[in-house]
Amino acid sequence: MRLGLVGAGRWGKRYIATMAAMDGVRLAHLVSGNPESATLVPSDCRLSSDWRAATTDRTLDGIILATPPVMHLEMALAAIANGIPVLVEKPMTLSADDARTLVDRAGRERVLVMVGHTHLYSAAFRELKSRGALLGDLLHTRSAGGNWGPFRPDTPVLWDWGPHDVAMCLDLFDAAPTRVDARRVVVEESERARGETIEIALDFEEGRQAQIRVSNLERTKQRCFEATFAGGTLVYDDLAAEKLVYRAAPGAAGQALPLDASMPLTNELSEFCRLVTSGQRTDPSLELGLRVVQVLASCQSRLDLAEAAEAS
Repeated sequence: MRLGLVGAGRWGKRYIATMAAMDGVRLAHLVSGNPESATLVPSDCRLSSDWRAATTDRTLDGIILATPPVMHLEMALAAIANGIPVLVEKPMTLSADDARTLVDRAGRERVLVMVGHTHLYSAAFRELKSRGALLGDLLHTRSAGGNWGPFRPDTPVLWDWGPHDVAMCLDLFDAAPTRVDARRVVVEESERARGETIEIALDFEEGRQAQIRVSNLERTKQRCFEATFAGGTLVYDDLAAEKLVYRAAPGAAGQALPLDASMPLTNELSEFCRLVTSGQRTDPSLELGLRVVQVLASCQSRLDLAEAAEAS
C-alpha cells in the first residue's frame, strides 16, 4: 500500500511513525515545507514542498491530509479529481457548505473519502459501543476535552477540540440532535491567540442529552467521555491507566473492563487501507464528518450571536 501524506507537523509525524510500524504500508510521498522532514521518512520516499505534487501522484493508493482544516477542501477535491482515495483529518472542513461540497463531490466522482475522527477507532470507545448495546437505552453523555493550548490562529478551540466529542456523541446516539446550544464560559485574550472554555449542549429525541466541555485553558489535559445507559454507565478516560470503566449505578465502585492493545491511529489507518484494498468507494465516516461539521457550525453561530449581543 503506497500512501502519500500532506503535512509533517505534530500529527503528521504520528502518521509517519504509525506507517513505519505497519506491515504492507509504505509512505511513498511526503509533502512538507520543512526540509528536516527528510530525516523522518524512508530514503526512497518522494519529498515535495507543494501539496499539488501529491494530489496528482497517480502512483499512490491513497493520500492522508494532516494539514490545518482550512486547507482540507481544496486538497481533497484535487485528490478526488485524480481518483486518489483520501483520509482527511478532523474536522473535515470549517464550514457546513464546504463539508457538503466535499461529500457531494466524493459521491459524484465515486472516490473514497474517509474522515479521521481518531477516538472512534480506539479500543476503549469500540468496547464502550459494544458493551453499551447490551445496557439498554442510551440516556445521556457527558464529556470533557482540553489542555493548555494549543493556541491556533487558524483553528479556534471549538473546531480543534470539539470534533472528537461531537463525533463520539453522534456516533453513539446514531441520530442528529434536535437542538444545539453553545456558550463561552471563559475567554482569555493574549497577543499570541485566544483561549476559550466552551460548553455545548445537544438535545436528542426522548429527552436524551449530551453535555460537552472543551477548552485550551486547562492546566491538566483531559479527555474523558461518559455514557449513561439504562443499565449503567461506561466511562472512557483516554488518559487513565484503566481506560474503560463500568459503573452499575451512580456512586458505585467502577469495574475496569479488558481492552485489546491496539492503538487508535493504527486502527484508523488499517481501516483506510482495508477500504482502499477492497475497492470501497464510500464510507460512513464521511457522512458522520458532515454531521459533525454541521453541529459545530451551529455552535459557532450561537457563539457569534452571543458575542455580537455583548458587543452591542
